[in-house]
Amino acid sequence: MKTISKMTGWILALCLIPTLVTAQEVITGFNHGITPPTKTREATALTLPFLDDFSNSRVYPDSTLWADFNVYVNSGFPLNSVTRHGATFDVLDAQGRVYDYAISNPFIAEHLTSNPIRLDSVFNPEPHALTPADSLYFSFFYQPQGNGNAPEAQDSLVLEFGVIEGIDTLWHHVWSTPGQTLAHFLAENDSVFFKQIMIPITDTAFFKPAFCFRFYNYASIANNAQPTSRGNEDNWNIDFVYLDRGRSIANPSYPKVSITSEGPSFLTRYRCMPYKHYCANPTASIIEKFGMKVSNLDSQAHQLMHQYTVEQVGGGQFYENVSHRPFNVPAMTFSQPDSAMVAALFAIDYEKDTTSFIIRQYISDSTCNPPLVDSLVYTQGFYNYFAYDDGIPELGFGVEPSPGGAFAVRFELNELDTICGVQILINHTLNDANNQYFDIVVWKDNNGKPGDEVYRLAGRKPIWEDQIYKFAYYKFDQLVRLNGVFYIGIVQQGNGLLNVGFDASNDNSQYNFINVTGSWQPSSKAGSIMLRPVVGAGYYIGVDEIEDSNIAVYPNPASNTLHVSGLSIGASMAVFDITGRQVTPTSYADEINVSELHDGLYLLTITQSDGSIITRKFMVSK
Repeated sequence: MKTISKMTGWILALCLIPTLVTAQEVITGFNHGITPPTKTREATALTLPFLDDFSNSRVYPDSTLWADFNVYVNSGFPLNSVTRHGATFDVLDAQGRVYDYAISNPFIAEHLTSNPIRLDSVFNPEPHALTPADSLYFSFFYQPQGNGNAPEAQDSLVLEFGVIEGIDTLWHHVWSTPGQTLAHFLAENDSVFFKQIMIPITDTAFFKPAFCFRFYNYASIANNAQPTSRGNEDNWNIDFVYLDRGRSIANPSYPKVSITSEGPSFLTRYRCMPYKHYCANPTASIIEKFGMKVSNLDSQAHQLMHQYTVEQVGGGQFYENVSHRPFNVPAMTFSQPDSAMVAALFAIDYEKDTTSFIIRQYISDSTCNPPLVDSLVYTQGFYNYFAYDDGIPELGFGVEPSPGGAFAVRFELNELDTICGVQILINHTLNDANNQYFDIVVWKDNNGKPGDEVYRLAGRKPIWEDQIYKFAYYKFDQLVRLNGVFYIGIVQQGNGLLNVGFDASNDNSQYNFINVTGSWQPSSKAGSIMLRPVVGAGYYIGVDEIEDSNIAVYPNPASNTLHVSGLSIGASMAVFDITGRQVTPTSYADEINVSELHDGLYLLTITQSDGSIITRKFMVSK
């Protein structure tokens, strides 16, 4: 369903009945962008089995298996997935922009093409030629829409088999399916979120030294009546692509169990919060139990044990929690919910500004031979900002009508603090039609809704970073001192949607509010608006970096002393670790003692006498 069809109907109603103005929240598709790595076709063909559950890659497909990079490997778009990650097809090129040839009629958007595979022979346990008698099957799981945008009936997902001959590839259509909403897909598939497709390979034309296959999607974007909503659309997700011999349609299973959740938060409300606000009220900040999902692709049920460990980065806390009860996961079950108690509070250290904890989750069935195990490692961060989102914007958010439409997100400070700015992720649209002015506003609380305006940073425009999931930082021109509940949000000044990132996989709609009629109303859209207020006196990530070839840092990596050349008189500097914590005093110096720093990546920020800021990355390695 295209966003524009909703908005057109709403605008007509507004013209006919001007006294019955109602709020219109608009959700659009997400755009992301980063330059992909260079790819050349593998010189040596792969051998069976071919299997990819996308667990060994993130953002781009594994180059040892795949020949192109446009699809997006992630955990946010797939809903109740087969394994932890899937590959998402959309209408974006490798740099994250809508294809410049995108139109409202179906067009081929992007491909996922395998590297060549030897289907003439196998070599284990001993070499022999492959034939149709080897019962060769190709399988995969697919899902339309997921947490993203639904492909229309005119759109489709297509699979082709090919044989490479010289520089040419002869392609054969073997499967396709029309677009539909996830709701219709579930109704047709007994509420199963991913459908497995199994295709026998019996045509001897494919039993060649350079067999390959490819998926591609037909997509269609909204018309240009509302250009700021022409973002990412028509999403498909695929997972667990598997090609091997000795398989049968009667037994489509595979001996594998998976944690399909992406890093469950131990916090009651946020995905990330400042450490000092956690320390001010740790009991209320930690959730009693966290949810998790697991899958079992095997033909038999498994009794799984669950355990996890928590280890403080650069601190002394470590603990382990082992479940004393196995939980049953039936055969061929995807994303079955489970939960576990949070065994202890995170360590409290009032001397630290920021910290983080490495959480390692494990599931296992040791009664099998070999045992079935899976693990998930992630970080629970306590940095200098509040975040409801997980960093993956599956959709875009805005309100109509514009200009003047506003939306806000509720936050709560556990002690008096200052807000120095806000991180915002704003999506690209076709030709960046949403490159329009907006105001960032902070409000006090008024009985559970935004009240009096405290601060306004007017006349901002979207800042698009060159890295995927990179939030832009909007620095306030004064520190805003607050305590307790406050709201931060946006008043749109241009025509159309601003198209702010919207995390559809984490529902925090109870903290989201909209205003297009002069009064605030709760949001009706499930998800998290990707605004992150930054606390403290300053912020170093996201400032404009001036490329000045006269300033250099060396050696890099450094072990004892970092030298800085090219500084102007009056410049000041500071070193920050990757959590945002300042680790050296701010002062002018052409040498910095780094002998006390732990090995790792650091950022040196240099403030010139004219106020310009330069950043340099360096490594410490002893």
